[in-house]
Amino acid sequence: MATTTSSTTTTDGYTASEWTQQTMLSDLMQQKGLLIGLGVLIAAILLFSRRSAPEEKAARRLVRDWREVDDLDDARDLLGENVPTIVRPVLLIALDELERQVHHAFRALEKEIQRL
Repeated sequence: MATTTSSTTTTDGYTASEWTQQTMLSDLMQQKGLLIGLGVLIAAILLFSRRSAPEEKAARRLVRDWREVDDLDDARDLLGENVPTIVRPVLLIALDELERQVHHAFRALEKEIQRL
C-alpha cells in the first residue's frame, strides 16, 4: 500500500510555506544583476542625501548675494569672500594630479637612468 503525504508535512524541518520562502530567498540571492542594482541604488541614495558641503553653501550665498551688487567694489568683496571656498576643492584635485604626474615622471627617469 502506498503512503501519501499531506501538504502540512515538513521537509527538512520546514513547512510548505517556509520551504517556499527559503527557495525564493535562494533564487533572489542568485540574481547578480538585481544585487548589483540594489548596491547602486543604495550608493546613489547615500551620495545624494549627504549634507551640503561648505563649497555648496558658498556658491548658493554667492548667487543669492549677487543681486545686491551695485558697483565694482561690491563685486570684488563678494567674490573675495566666496570664490576661495568654491575653488578650493578644484585646486586640491589639480595639485594631486600634478603631484601624481611629477611622481610618474621621476619614476620613469629613474628607470631610464638604471637602464643606462
